[in-house]
Amino acid sequence: MIIIDFEASSLRKSSYPIEVAWGESADNIQSFLLNPEYMEGWTDWNPKSREYHGLTREDLRRFGEDPRHVAGRMVQELAEADVYSDEPHYDIRWKNRLLGDCGYDPGVVRIHDLNHYLGELLRGAHCERDLNDFVCTFECSESGRHRAAADVYWLIEFVAYIRQGL
Repeated sequence: MIIIDFEASSLRKSSYPIEVAWGESADNIQSFLLNPEYMEGWTDWNPKSREYHGLTREDLRRFGEDPRHVAGRMVQELAEADVYSDEPHYDIRWKNRLLGDCGYDPGVVRIHDLNHYLGELLRGAHCERDLNDFVCTFECSESGRHRAAADVYWLIEFVAYIRQGL
């Protein structure tokens, strides 16, 4: 199972991804800042988003990679893999924007709903606890969350915690 997470310029329809991370284990997470200067039409920016992820447009210009390079890596590594997101509605939209704008078929990487998967896992194990109960008892620091790699790390550890509790 691979977990993916995106951060974006805003939540508007014109938003674009500014960071993406994915990984299968806590020690194997790949994370990329995306430089919007390489992409035509990537101009949307909500200054309030900085409060959420802490990134500025200048950070992206200085430290971000060419989104076409990152899209190529994503297609190479994630095509036909089991990829999951805790926010698939948004992450699918930003994955589609990244891959589509970089000339790839967005359908080559499919993102599934992690919450649905975990719910099915709990039901299949006849677990009386629900997903919210696991969240409330999960002992993992959330400091640094709302950056893609930190979110992927947290989710990988959370899935391991649930599996261990079954």
